[in-house]
Amino acid sequence: MRNACWTYAPAMPGLLPWQTYVLAFGAGVYGVRYPAGAAGALAVLCVADFVLRGRDCRVPLLAVVLCAVFGFAYGTQRTPDGVAEVPGWMEARQPVLLSGVVVSAEPRPDHRLRVILEQVRCEADGAVTELPGRLTWSERDTDYRPLPGQTLRALARVQPVRNFGDPGTWDYEWYWRRQGVLWRAWPTGRAGPEWGARPEGALAGLKAALRGQVAGLLPDTRGGAMVLALTAGDRSELDQATLDATRSAGLAHTLALSGLHVGFVAAMGYFLALLAGWCWPPLLLKVPRPRLAVLFGAPLVLIYAWLGQPSASLVRASVMFGFWGLLLLQGRGRVLLDGLFFALAAILFISPLSVFDLSLQMSLAAVAGIALLYPLFRSLFAGGGPLVLRVGRWALGVLAVSVSATLGILPLSVWYFGAFAPNLLLNLVWLPALGFAVMPLGFLGMALAPVSGSAAGLLLSTSAAVADKLLWALDAVRGTGLTPVWATLRPLWPESLGFALLLVLAVLSLRGRRVSAGLAGLGLALLVLPQAWVMGLDSRDQVSLTMLDVGLGQSLVVSLPGGRRWLVDAGGGSRTFDLGEAVVGPSLTLGRPPRLDGIFLSHPDVDHSHGVPFLIERFSVGALYTNGMLPSGLTGERLRPALAARGLVPIRLSAGDAVELGSGTRVAVLHPGEGFSARRANERSLVLRPERAGRHLALLPGDVERSGVRALLDSGADLSAEVLVLPHHGSRVSFDPDFYAAVSPRVVLVSNGYLNRYGFPDPGVAAAARAAGGAVYTTARNGRVVCTWTGPEGESIVDMLY
Repeated sequence: MRNACWTYAPAMPGLLPWQTYVLAFGAGVYGVRYPAGAAGALAVLCVADFVLRGRDCRVPLLAVVLCAVFGFAYGTQRTPDGVAEVPGWMEARQPVLLSGVVVSAEPRPDHRLRVILEQVRCEADGAVTELPGRLTWSERDTDYRPLPGQTLRALARVQPVRNFGDPGTWDYEWYWRRQGVLWRAWPTGRAGPEWGARPEGALAGLKAALRGQVAGLLPDTRGGAMVLALTAGDRSELDQATLDATRSAGLAHTLALSGLHVGFVAAMGYFLALLAGWCWPPLLLKVPRPRLAVLFGAPLVLIYAWLGQPSASLVRASVMFGFWGLLLLQGRGRVLLDGLFFALAAILFISPLSVFDLSLQMSLAAVAGIALLYPLFRSLFAGGGPLVLRVGRWALGVLAVSVSATLGILPLSVWYFGAFAPNLLLNLVWLPALGFAVMPLGFLGMALAPVSGSAAGLLLSTSAAVADKLLWALDAVRGTGLTPVWATLRPLWPESLGFALLLVLAVLSLRGRRVSAGLAGLGLALLVLPQAWVMGLDSRDQVSLTMLDVGLGQSLVVSLPGGRRWLVDAGGGSRTFDLGEAVVGPSLTLGRPPRLDGIFLSHPDVDHSHGVPFLIERFSVGALYTNGMLPSGLTGERLRPALAARGLVPIRLSAGDAVELGSGTRVAVLHPGEGFSARRANERSLVLRPERAGRHLALLPGDVERSGVRALLDSGADLSAEVLVLPHHGSRVSFDPDFYAAVSPRVVLVSNGYLNRYGFPDPGVAAAARAAGGAVYTTARNGRVVCTWTGPEGESIVDMLY
């Protein structure tokens, strides 16, 4: 029978009025940070609710708006203050004697440790500073596991938590601010930190002891590290190869404890209920199997949430399971959808800023996708028949759940990561193996570890062996190229809303319901108009130079009419952090496709080159230009196979060459000359000058130092340019007053990084640059900087700072 208040079929129940109010409240909280997106989401919610709900059951518009206003006020009131005065010793990058009390400790891959401290005190020059808020302490190559309540004392460098100043990228500062963390620190000097006495009799100590027993019983293999991460939440033994393999296959979420793993643990409760019913059938007459599964699963979920650090994602997933369990115990219908909204309401009331957490957003979107789409497939897998047929139907059911969840989280995946891994078939093997072998065996082995080491060791070793086989198979599949990861355009917020609305309408249509043409038109407009707006921006007759904020490194984007873009360098990074992936790629794909007409690599130093392999792997790149030198080490190991896979051959440039960029714009190469004898990579940096209609727009000198600068001056070439990017981030070793006089810029840009360890730009260099060019803009102070030239003969220049 049709629901009188909503036009969904019974298999796909619609929202109850209170659930619409919960969504409005969440939109209001989201408006604390993103008012435009929140207002758009609220408007779409109101329109969809008005159209889809029965005439007699439409919720009052004023009530929805008031819920959103209350959510905004509540979220604002719960937002911690993130403004703190930076002490002078911190600005001077002076090491201090740091002390604090441990709040939590998180083991990270590759034997790294991240600790949250409170009651933080710093001693410098005999004076003690008490820092407000909390501090995150990072340490490498350690297997020590501190407990909450322990004290730490160490010689350290301290900095404020600070975001990269590039709009549309991951906001690190806001992420930590929501947790009350305002500072970050790491050890300096050879002496390690001094940890205070471990609290006695604490549950955290019991958990640490259990983790130690499990780690001692597991084999020293990649599979063993995987089992330790999945059972005890300890990711310290995971190596980069495992992380890269799962990430490239779209399976990285399976190694980060979340609702998926809580689901696996809850499934153990269901199988215990099956076993109990098989051993004693009369039990099912007293307690139906669904309720029995909840009773068995609830303690397992609670124990698992406690063992997994506990992480915020595990706690939230456990809350969702708790509400689903309560509804099942009461014999209620609409368990999946109603339980989801009960959990969401509780989470937003207790911790409203959780609405900004990626893990919560992913969990909600995945469950909503399953609730919305899986009923379309469910009838295909019903029925009995031979065992082989039933197993096949079960496998297709698993795939249907995966497809439903993937479509639900698709807008979030492409927005946050700018990538999509179309490897759904891997879930048919990977997820059942995790859920029915690796985790149950590991969980049972952990439970037996304090009682019987031999039995626990056998179970844990078997679990690790299965995990090793999974990773071996995954590596083999990756070697065939069958696990592609596609870079995608990162949608603007109206496009995400349009996708969600059209997805709901498509499901309604497939269920035989009449779809409002106006609502479909709204979804289509939200999906199409933002791209029309971007195309309009790109069609303007202007050239722009964007200096991205990549910390202590460099990445510059030259944009031309028609959406053409050329990149000069791609920032730095390390084995575990790639600025190409974290900043440059997301900045380039916000509202635009992952495409570059070409990349200029000024020289192979890591702070300029480390992000290039990621862009070659994921983007469509027309050409790569270099000074004849390619990076070595980890960056080179990634770059060379990426070039071979794309069929790109680096093109060597030298003084006198020019590259046509299009739209009457070219890049002239001023250095190095063919006869230049210096061998150091910095001195051989490409010195490039974008030019248009005879105008020298900007001089981009890489990290060229004194001998390179002197060679430029001695060459007699015209070095003039309207914008100068300071060579070598403003280092003293690149300073030459004659060079500044020859360039005679109107604006000077510096890509440095906040409180960088070298003190760039050198104060004397900055003063000389200011005298030569007037205005000096740095990424440390200004974030991303954009210089624009409108028309071939238009006036320049610094269009705006962000």
